[in-house]
Amino acid sequence: MSRSDVIATTALSRIARGGNALRILALATASAVALSGCAMFGDNDAATAEKIAAAQADVMHNEIEASKPALQRGDEAVAQGDNAAAATLYGKAHSDDPNSPVPLLRLGKADIALGQYTQAYEAYHLVQVLKPDDPEAAFRLGELMLVRGSPQAAIDEFNIALASRKDDPALFSAIGVAYSSMGQYDTAIKTYKSGLAIAPKHTGLLNNLAMAQFLSGDYDGAVKTLTALVAMPNTAPRYRRNLAFIEAVHGDMDKAHQTVTSDADRTALDAELAAYRNAGGKLGQAADRTALIGVHFASPATRPTSQAAADKAPEAVAAQ
Repeated sequence: MSRSDVIATTALSRIARGGNALRILALATASAVALSGCAMFGDNDAATAEKIAAAQADVMHNEIEASKPALQRGDEAVAQGDNAAAATLYGKAHSDDPNSPVPLLRLGKADIALGQYTQAYEAYHLVQVLKPDDPEAAFRLGELMLVRGSPQAAIDEFNIALASRKDDPALFSAIGVAYSSMGQYDTAIKTYKSGLAIAPKHTGLLNNLAMAQFLSGDYDGAVKTLTALVAMPNTAPRYRRNLAFIEAVHGDMDKAHQTVTSDADRTALDAELAAYRNAGGKLGQAADRTALIGVHFASPATRPTSQAAADKAPEAVAAQ
């Protein structure tokens, strides 16, 4: 037996002691493939040894990967940006452990990342069957309810989450958006301020508070809130555009164009104003709620009119 044969056989038998017959067969096949080059290269050729080592390493890697729990492999797929593979693996993890909410929570998140909102709803609903007061499932279901145009149902879900996440500003923002979408601006403003008492510099809450103030007719309050927001470092450009939008709708187009600082933002502002006007938007009219909720709240809360539209809705529905 050649030295390369001895190396391969020794390694194979060492690995096989901890494996089953299928693993042994896989390793033996890999070694045989690698050794098939020996006649061409010679027993002592370094390239042959490298081929053997590489083949064995590949088999061992695949074997190790296959032995990992599906939940762990799903997490690794997410880390690599492969949400489709992750969803499949989380589904398997749920099949392996149907009484655990953990795979379903991660499946729902992967489904949302894939834009599969109906599947996400089903996953989070199953979580609630297993654990009715789970705050993450309730929060995500609330977002999905909001995007489907059911704000009161969304509030009911958000309140379930709020029972155990009283210090989560994202929840206060989400609840406020739901009230704003129903035109209950005073309640929305109180909700945003409750969240700001916890996180005074939360940009989403500040933006949403300003929009609710504007929609309630408090132009000065809205401008004051947004002016403070855009003065904060590293705030999103769209918050400055929101300030400009309010100034423009209030009748000061020159000031609005001075507020936005780039041609791209100016173009976007003009497009938003055109959409607002096409909807018949005038301060105090219902049309202005439809136009504003979807574009200017953080994050956007769209209101699709069909299931197909709901399935295409953005991931972050209410807050971040």
